[in-house]
Amino acid sequence: MTWLTGRQSGTPQLLGWVVDVQRDFMDPDGRLYVHDLTDPTDPGARMARGAIVRAVTWMRARCATIVFTGDWHAYGDREIDSVAPDPLKGTYPPHCMGMSPGPREREGASLLPEIAPNESALVLSRHATEVEARAVARDAVRSARPVFLQKSEFSCFSGNSGTDTLLAELAAVLGESFEVLVCGVATDVCVRHAVEGMLDRGLAVSVIRDATWGLGLLPSSETWDRWRSRGARVLRMGDLERAGS
Repeated sequence: MTWLTGRQSGTPQLLGWVVDVQRDFMDPDGRLYVHDLTDPTDPGARMARGAIVRAVTWMRARCATIVFTGDWHAYGDREIDSVAPDPLKGTYPPHCMGMSPGPREREGASLLPEIAPNESALVLSRHATEVEARAVARDAVRSARPVFLQKSEFSCFSGNSGTDTLLAELAAVLGESFEVLVCGVATDVCVRHAVEGMLDRGLAVSVIRDATWGLGLLPSSETWDRWRSRGARVLRMGDLERAGS
């Protein structure tokens, strides 16, 4: 698995991609705690928290840069429904309200404190222009600063107007053969949109299976098999730690 040590061996460089590790999703008392909606006994995303922390620690030591994505909602966003939310229709109660004027609501959009980037992180706002996205990509690699990519929808592609440009510019800076290493929540919603969107764009993608958690909307085995069939690597944290030791 020499690709995991690409920066030392001359194989593809790595880009860390950490999906939506926000308080509303990750904390059991969050407004939209990620757990299997069909199984009341499911302990939920707290079970993946340790692996996610380990994954981000690993990424910080070995990736060219890390992109943290986060829902950054306003009440007018299409997936926010305060009256009759229905996950099967793609709507949810208010969560990760980063655009809210209320500080308590905005707090749910914050990243987990143990892995949140510091104040030097670059922010790609959800309405970013191509010029802004190119500048963020170049600065992130040049200064080794992480990026916080805000999004208005599940998908980092349709939810942020600068994501495609950001990835294209990163490809130009890092080389076309860079590989994206993904973790976060929820496996069957925002992680799925990120992974499949990257595969659609011809990117090399690896997903850290035990550093994700889902809502039970899709059978997990079906998800992993589909991603493998499309060329994605499915790993566990132990694989990374052994390869990077």
